[in-house]
Amino acid sequence: MNISALLNSYYDLSGEQMNHINEFVARAVLHVVHHYILSVTPSLVLTLCCRSNHTCNFYNEMMSTLFREWGLAPLQIVNVLRGVPWHPVPGRRHYNVIFTDSFAAFEEIRMEYYAREYNYNEHYFIFLQARDRLLQGEMRLIFDYCWRYQLIHCSIQVQKSNGDILFYSYYPFGEHGCSDMEPQLINRYNGSMLVEPDLFPPKLRNFFGCPLRCALWNVPPFLTLAEQPEEVLLVNGGYEGRLLLALAEKMNFTIAVRKVHANMRDEALEMLQRGEADLTLGGIRQTVGRGLVATSTHNYHQTREVFAVLASSYELNSFDIFLYPYRLQIWMGIFGVVALSALIQLVVGRLLRERLRTRSWLNLELVFVGMPLLECPRSHTARLYCILLMMYTLIIRTIYQGLLYHLIRTHQLNRWPQTIESLVQKNFTVVLTPIVQEVMDEIPSVQHMRFHLLEASSELDPLYFLEANHQLRQHVTASALDIFIHFNRLSADKVHQRGEQGSGAHFEIVPEDIISMQLTMYLAKHSYLIDQLNEEIMWMRSVGLLSVWARWELSESYLRNEQSFKVFGTLELYAIFLMVLVGLIAGLLVFILELVSMRSLFLRKLFT
Repeated sequence: MNISALLNSYYDLSGEQMNHINEFVARAVLHVVHHYILSVTPSLVLTLCCRSNHTCNFYNEMMSTLFREWGLAPLQIVNVLRGVPWHPVPGRRHYNVIFTDSFAAFEEIRMEYYAREYNYNEHYFIFLQARDRLLQGEMRLIFDYCWRYQLIHCSIQVQKSNGDILFYSYYPFGEHGCSDMEPQLINRYNGSMLVEPDLFPPKLRNFFGCPLRCALWNVPPFLTLAEQPEEVLLVNGGYEGRLLLALAEKMNFTIAVRKVHANMRDEALEMLQRGEADLTLGGIRQTVGRGLVATSTHNYHQTREVFAVLASSYELNSFDIFLYPYRLQIWMGIFGVVALSALIQLVVGRLLRERLRTRSWLNLELVFVGMPLLECPRSHTARLYCILLMMYTLIIRTIYQGLLYHLIRTHQLNRWPQTIESLVQKNFTVVLTPIVQEVMDEIPSVQHMRFHLLEASSELDPLYFLEANHQLRQHVTASALDIFIHFNRLSADKVHQRGEQGSGAHFEIVPEDIISMQLTMYLAKHSYLIDQLNEEIMWMRSVGLLSVWARWELSESYLRNEQSFKVFGTLELYAIFLMVLVGLIAGLLVFILELVSMRSLFLRKLFT
């Protein structure tokens, strides 16, 4: 007897089953597809790859049964044939149904090729048809493959020899250790439905203390690190530091810090690409370029890149303080009124034949400084003009004194540039770091500015540079708004600790933004962490935790109120000059009547 031929015949017939069994298996697959896949996605990809011809025949017969009850649902079918050179098949593989009979056949599909550029976690429902004694080993190999390429949502359906339809998956983090690929039973089919509600159970809500490698560096106020004995680094504060610590507590993982050295953000992303870190964060802006090499979570903080000037460069000198309350056009208007008053006094004195004495000019001066007149004028016109000037100068003096008090109380500064265009026109020099230079290269409007590049490891270094060289004029620095808030806060704390008055070195913000920035956490491309971290971040945002941390770490009380730079101009004070104009018109009418009264007896009696 040919034992080899008999054995081959046995294996060839292993894929053949009775029709009622095929229908039972088809109903299980159809139930999964309709209730767990097509209920959340409009389409799926079905991939068939098997080594045994009779197993392939079984799948073909089962699919014939399956498609009789499929209904209207888009389906892409990919058949991977043994011995045919592999080539990629286009298609969106968010949800996948795979029919296979071994790990060797499953590996030929090369699912990692399609998944490597995805920024989300796909779902793989795998129907594995194999003998009972081979199932555990084959599932273990498949789950090893899934974990190696970060395919976290892999579930396998098997059919046991007794007809049971069982579902298995793997839990990489558990009580027995990390990276555990042991197949675990998660569900079973009872003939009409699955016993448990989940086909792709959540696996990352509890890491059981397993470590996540985090590429980090000290970048306050976003993230601060504390060095422990034996050069061990711990996260101990900062806005994003609080976020990371909260995630570690909620998901029960430990933070294994991988310190980043020079050129922080680029090195951190390279560590993600080399597989040396699982995530990185710390003031990283979400950009299209970074999205090509790494996967970003939902952004959790929005800030803005701004210019700022050192406040001590804009302190008022004595002459500035004297002229501060009014703009130039108001001062010109005031001196114009003085000159006009002197001219009117001269004209009225000559034409109405009032005797001009030194006291008349002294009266004019006393009116403007708010003192009593030495002598009351004889003519009605002169008296009317005196009343007008008294009202005018009362308002002008009151406003002037009030603004001077405001200046002394609030330590006002000279008005610094309020727009990027004014910085460009005044030929300001920008002191910055390579990290900020990367942002500036994207902004056409600042390309004509001069740049002073510092090879610095911290974004605070340009601020310390300007503080040490405060005598420099026409210099400005650029960074995230939060950096300036942090510097002002540190400076104020140092002054307070020394028991001194004031706020120390202080930077003032140019109101016009350079660019808006969304801060995010970056993971390795196609990271298994993305969905779970996004879920946790959105939960923290919805309950207000992110807003509370922002108020704690990034309080804008250390910035000046931009409205404090408001000084009065013609738009605000035009009513005073309108009052002067009305008074001059009334005075002109009285003056004309007084001139005519010198020849009219009736008018002379009226003015007597």
